[in-house]
Amino acid sequence: MKILRILRDVEENLRSYLGLKYRLVGVKLIRDEEIEGYPRLSSPAAFCHVVRLASTSGNSYVYGLDYERCPTAQVVLGFKEISYLKIDYSVKPPVTKKVLISPLNEMNVTPDIVLSILNPKQMMDLTVILKVNGEPFKAEFSGEHACAEFFAKPYLKGEPNISLLCSGAREVYSDFRENEIILGAPLKTFIQASKVIESINRIGGSLCGCRLSDLPAAIIEEFESIGFSKGTDYFFGKVDGYNVRVYLNKDMHGRLKFITVYSPIRLSSDEEAEKALRMLKPLMSRPYSVKRRGYWLDISIQESEDALGVNVLDGGSIEAMIKRFVEKVSGYLSAVKVDVG
Repeated sequence: MKILRILRDVEENLRSYLGLKYRLVGVKLIRDEEIEGYPRLSSPAAFCHVVRLASTSGNSYVYGLDYERCPTAQVVLGFKEISYLKIDYSVKPPVTKKVLISPLNEMNVTPDIVLSILNPKQMMDLTVILKVNGEPFKAEFSGEHACAEFFAKPYLKGEPNISLLCSGAREVYSDFRENEIILGAPLKTFIQASKVIESINRIGGSLCGCRLSDLPAAIIEEFESIGFSKGTDYFFGKVDGYNVRVYLNKDMHGRLKFITVYSPIRLSSDEEAEKALRMLKPLMSRPYSVKRRGYWLDISIQESEDALGVNVLDGGSIEAMIKRFVEKVSGYLSAVKVDVG
């Protein structure tokens, strides 16, 4: 099915790029039709906790009002109205019969909203991706009624929102960690982010950048001032024994957006390269990445100018960025006992 393929691609791209520990979760409100093939919730639980269960365990759940423990979620999901509860966002009229909560890549229906449990660093990285497609990301949260923030607002407004969660999600009904937040958004938002990630991966994977002849002369002069030479689409030089290439990548609108710093590391054999790769991957976290190419390891970092803290019109700033990269690469290789000398 086409929808299943789309959901799996979104899951794979987002999780691999952001380094997500938990799975993306899709939520579908059921009003009239019955959805087959999903297990019923075995005991009452709160919506936020079922989301966490689906994300961490990989299980799917379907349940109705009689199994929803949280009064706020009963209103937010459109199961019923409770007059004394004042909630900014909730599904109305309250005609929801059941709710399906499932790992995104195992759904065979289109979710109403997709949820992701992230830490602040991962949300920062995703915000950069979302910004590529338009206006800066904006969020509304209050520390109360978390499910209204991460589900009802995106459901009603058709736009993403962040929730810092609430005491119910962290202490009463579930056990979300202190560093965890939830992003809720329509599927289209996640599809757009997935497409941008695919574009970034193509840029980084093939390591192609702007043709240097298209760059302002001032940028070329600053790279040359620190001893780097000009190739067709990258600058190259040697720093502390490491060969380094720097690619200046354009965004979807043709503007200088990303910088890729890359160092090829030659090992003695394919087997040694594969062994080093297996040891390095668990050590590395975004924005660093490593790939194997025969008996070579390609270690790179790809970020915006701001994220890298570099000014491409300042040779000293460029040199400091490259040295930070080389020091990090050296540390990784030393940890797995790879000698490039």
